[in-house]
Amino acid sequence: MKRSNLLILLSVLLITVACQQKVGRFTINGEILEANEKTLYLDKIGVNKVETVDSVKLGEDGKFSLSYSETTDCFELYRLRIDKQFINLVVDSTETISVYSALPSMAVSYQVKGSANSEKLKNLVMEQIGFTQDVNKLLQQYSNSIEVGVVNAKLQEMKDVFKTRIKNDYILSDPANPCAYYALFMTIKGNRLYSPQTDRQDAKCFAAVATQMDRLYPESTRAKHLHNIAMKSMSMTAPAKQASEEVVTRLENMFVESGLIDINLPDYKGTECKLSDLKGKVVLLDFTAFKSDFSAGYNLLLRNLYDKYNKEGFTIYQVSLDSDEHFWITGAANLPWTCVRDDFGSAEAANNYRVSALPSAFLINRDGELVERLQKMEGLEEKIEELLK
Repeated sequence: MKRSNLLILLSVLLITVACQQKVGRFTINGEILEANEKTLYLDKIGVNKVETVDSVKLGEDGKFSLSYSETTDCFELYRLRIDKQFINLVVDSTETISVYSALPSMAVSYQVKGSANSEKLKNLVMEQIGFTQDVNKLLQQYSNSIEVGVVNAKLQEMKDVFKTRIKNDYILSDPANPCAYYALFMTIKGNRLYSPQTDRQDAKCFAAVATQMDRLYPESTRAKHLHNIAMKSMSMTAPAKQASEEVVTRLENMFVESGLIDINLPDYKGTECKLSDLKGKVVLLDFTAFKSDFSAGYNLLLRNLYDKYNKEGFTIYQVSLDSDEHFWITGAANLPWTCVRDDFGSAEAANNYRVSALPSAFLINRDGELVERLQKMEGLEEKIEELLK
């Protein structure tokens, strides 16, 4: 190859790499008032972890300047942090972003300049904070109520309205925007707003954003991670098709003699517990999440039932869908019935029982037969007593 042609080829390759990866140093400056002697941290929000990349101790004037150098092939998410106050930002390579706020309301009263995406992200975060406040008000209103079904119905109604608004305004309207990516992973009081593994419409939202990120940032860690979630979720929520012989055989092996779909999952000690081993008892099969607003009151209701009827042959097989394993273990260790965890990434048992909302419960008689899918908890004691006869 001629020297001139080789130089041209090398130039093209260098330009291609430069277009895919941006190398530079960005700066975030501004002022946080009423924060004298406080430490302001700059955290990078990665796919699997959050790490602090810079920090500064603020003076009386509150002025600061933080910076960080990195090689990136995609937008990145960062946050400014003082104590438990956060300001979320979208950073694109070498830009300079200015942030102005004050304690104690730093997270809700800030202004951001120099980044249109960060300004849009602020609007989305304000929506998130506002909805969380609405949820807190509802829970406070029903704080003394044991009508778990009523509270859950109202929460679900509020959640559906909020999800639809965020989907229309931030995700489907511009799936290539970093705010669409952020919205997919939003949490409300520690719980994910969107559940792509169990909700077909949520899975489509993930797929829409993943498609754009595959196009714009094909080699980025974020794009690959989102692509994998979207593909798995679309598969898990796909409409039922004619099952292959292999799938039919696998499902047949899951059924015990009574026709009940068996569950075999580990408890908090790691010991596998089969639902079918409880044959001979009246069983409440319960799907729940310990890290949820309803959990404390709901488990108290179950504890009353267990204490009252356990000696007569009643027990509970409780399946948790918590993503936070440590949190679940802490709660499960204090309960007297069988507590197992259905891995959040697969949720096979929940899918087999067509669980679409939490909590969901089923009654199983002494012969190991599924008697009823409970729509509400009212009248449950009478149904248990009838099965115990």
